[in-house]
Amino acid sequence: MSLYSNIYFYGGGAWGQALAISLASIGHGSTLIVSEKSREQEINNHISKRFPEIRLSQLIKASAKNREGLGQSDLIFITTESKRVIKSIKEIVSFNNKANIVITSKGFADNLGKLFNEIIKEQFPLIRLSVLTGPTFADEIAKNQPAAAIVASEDLKNARSICQLFHNSNLRLYPSNDIKGASIAGAVKNIIAIGAGIIHGLGLGDNAKAALITRGISETSSLIKKLGGNPQTAFGLAGIGDMSLTCSGPHSRNMSYGIEITKNINSKPRNLVEGLNAIEATMNLSKIFNLELPIIFAISRFINKEANIDETIRELFSRPIKNEFE
Repeated sequence: MSLYSNIYFYGGGAWGQALAISLASIGHGSTLIVSEKSREQEINNHISKRFPEIRLSQLIKASAKNREGLGQSDLIFITTESKRVIKSIKEIVSFNNKANIVITSKGFADNLGKLFNEIIKEQFPLIRLSVLTGPTFADEIAKNQPAAAIVASEDLKNARSICQLFHNSNLRLYPSNDIKGASIAGAVKNIIAIGAGIIHGLGLGDNAKAALITRGISETSSLIKKLGGNPQTAFGLAGIGDMSLTCSGPHSRNMSYGIEITKNINSKPRNLVEGLNAIEATMNLSKIFNLELPIIFAISRFINKEANIDETIRELFSRPIKNEFE
């Protein structure tokens, strides 16, 4: 029997709806907090504009105005974009200052490179916090296709209980106590995905993309270690799993943007591209910790029009020789 009977999703977009659909498939009801009355009406009429081929379960409800229910909730998933997470938490805390919150957004909390768990620990010490992350496209989850991810929390018992909530659904979850590593991996993979898009758009080949992903994981592991997380997290679902998926094709918004800027370097993103927000934060962390991140640095230079692709490749390939795992 689940510990949770009053589940909320703060955010009624594709990811919030997908997770609610997954839970409904095993009999768990939930309420989605949405920003628009029209979306509230659609969801309560079992219609999803995000997934038009799917009729939503009666177990899924939506509310555009009534936030008071957050005060009685025993589990709240934040499914907004990363730059709205802290604002969302502030509203949740106004109703429930001891909330059990799961962040599903993948990114840093600010442009300086702070992590959500660091800010929440400072500002909202009574909150129980977890992060759900891994290789998951929302539309595939909604279609009941199988996937795996992790739930990371400093409180491993709490992480296990959230994994148990999804047991026997199409989403297999594994508990982890490395919330720092999971958060960093989720942010950095979006940067690498932009790089994969650049490689794809310029026709540089599969060898180049494989090298990018592999060295991208190495840089992710180094950054996790510097920030006090477990570097092994980079080699699991939150790291190499999510990075492989996000770099697999234009289904990924970040990779799609990388392809787009090879056609027009001044192109503005048409959809949310979390990797752009993560680049500045990661570059700041590399300076603070005196950490070399040549792949991420190269992607940043290309995006900011500080180097063309020939210069970028020449710089990477002229770096001093060193051992792979150094």
